[in-house]
Amino acid sequence: MVMYIYITKKYKGLINLNNLKVKFEDGREVEVPYKTKAIEAVKLVENNIKDILALKVNNEIRTYDYSLVQDSHIEFVKFASSDGYRVYSRTLKMVLHMALTSLFSNTKVDFISTINNDQYFTIDNIKLTDEKVKMVKEKMQEYIDKDLPITKKMVSVEEATGLYIASNSEDKLKNISNRLRSYISMYFCDGMYNNFYGVLAPSTGYITLFDLVPYKEGALLVIPDKNMNIKKETNETRLYDSFISFNELDNLLGIKNVGDLNDVILKNKINDVIQVAEAIHERKLVELVLDIEKRKDVKMILIAGPSSSGKTTFAQKLGIQLKLTGYNPITISMDNYFVERKDTPLGEDGKYNFECVEALDINLFNTQMKDLIDGKTVELPEFDFMTGTKKYNGKMLSLKKNDILIVEGIHALNPILTKFTPDENKYKVYIAPIATLNIDGYTKVSSSDTRLLRRMVRDYVTRGHSVERTFELWNNVKKGEEQYIFPFVETVDYIYNSSLIYEPSVMKIFAQPLLLQLDNTSQYYSESRRLYEYLNNFLPMETSNIPINSIIREFIGNGCFYR
Repeated sequence: MVMYIYITKKYKGLINLNNLKVKFEDGREVEVPYKTKAIEAVKLVENNIKDILALKVNNEIRTYDYSLVQDSHIEFVKFASSDGYRVYSRTLKMVLHMALTSLFSNTKVDFISTINNDQYFTIDNIKLTDEKVKMVKEKMQEYIDKDLPITKKMVSVEEATGLYIASNSEDKLKNISNRLRSYISMYFCDGMYNNFYGVLAPSTGYITLFDLVPYKEGALLVIPDKNMNIKKETNETRLYDSFISFNELDNLLGIKNVGDLNDVILKNKINDVIQVAEAIHERKLVELVLDIEKRKDVKMILIAGPSSSGKTTFAQKLGIQLKLTGYNPITISMDNYFVERKDTPLGEDGKYNFECVEALDINLFNTQMKDLIDGKTVELPEFDFMTGTKKYNGKMLSLKKNDILIVEGIHALNPILTKFTPDENKYKVYIAPIATLNIDGYTKVSSSDTRLLRRMVRDYVTRGHSVERTFELWNNVKKGEEQYIFPFVETVDYIYNSSLIYEPSVMKIFAQPLLLQLDNTSQYYSESRRLYEYLNNFLPMETSNIPINSIIREFIGNGCFYR
């Protein structure tokens, strides 16, 4: 006899407890019994599953052993996707954890920075020499070759506390002590355990490629790029050095992980943290201006950074600091230098590509910037986005003795736009929120997620965009950054870190309600769930004491630089 269960109108109708229909992304369909493991349904249509790291069931990322309880749509999570990259990265860190635990017992690991595919970590009281790094890498490969199963279990907070005490995991203990949950998920493999705040692959054998190389006091865990290539050398030394410098200042706050931040909020001491964090930003601004002041020939400051780095606020605050030293800053918007709409290059999708450098009138910008620096007068264009044409409305400009140009835009660092201007007249600044806070030793607050949440909140509050729309645009935004910003970072004169250590507790208040707007019919549901769960690690905080000139005000509102 076929069994059914009645459910609420929200879920429309009946669930069949005997047979479930499973549809795959390529259109294939199968029927399976109620509570069949997702992977068993996959095996009915797919022989080789070794490149499938996890499964997206009804738009939510699941492990192989997830039980199907309703008609479902299944997609394969592979390495080339952002979800697959994260699963691979977490699984690789589990293998690293196992190797370090095996070789050095209960080590305290600290993943300090992630830039591109390189993840820099150190170990307390152990310098990772070339020999030690080689030992760790060989042990990791040994675990990978054994293809050991990785099992996910829900354990009580009490049990997890005991396990973390036994492994000397103070960072994790601080985190779970402030979370309003009775159970947490943990992963177990070959007698070792850890929690990586997301899905892992079914076994260690799913890691097919990685590298581990000595770097500074620790090592770099290198993950392949999307084409499964391993980078042979690391060039982003400027970013690492900037991060470490900023991290040293943040350490003055005594906050290294989410547990520390939550403790400060619980003890009602967050206002002290706000003031010091903002003071760090001001100190770095002063440091930047003093460096500009040393270079007497600088006439143009070029500012670029990925989306939602806080460029607008930064440029305003930089202008104020420049005025204090006798400069008269003049802001030039690159948005006024677009080519005519009819001349805009097309992307692969056949639509106008406004992100590429060829979308700008390169010759006009080059010529006008050079003329200004040479003391000539130019008529600045104003781009009419309604008609897609440049207009000249008599806005004349010439530089006087103490004038200095501030140019901000996605292509500001690209030398093709200022090739007519001598290098000694240019000062290049890269700005990005390079997060210093850890969830725990193995999991950092993601700088990319920081920017995505900033953009989501800003787009909703100030531009009326839906959360769905922000997700829809995000992949193309990131592609543009990778192509037009990141390649020039190592050429800049100064790197400004716009992250704020207390920021996740602010974004929790604004972003979580927005993330709940998406249900599992949305293709971005798994991403919204991931970000929602990430924010669950943080306690909310009062925002009224955040200064009106703070970079975070650019995204949550009520700042002094915006109408």
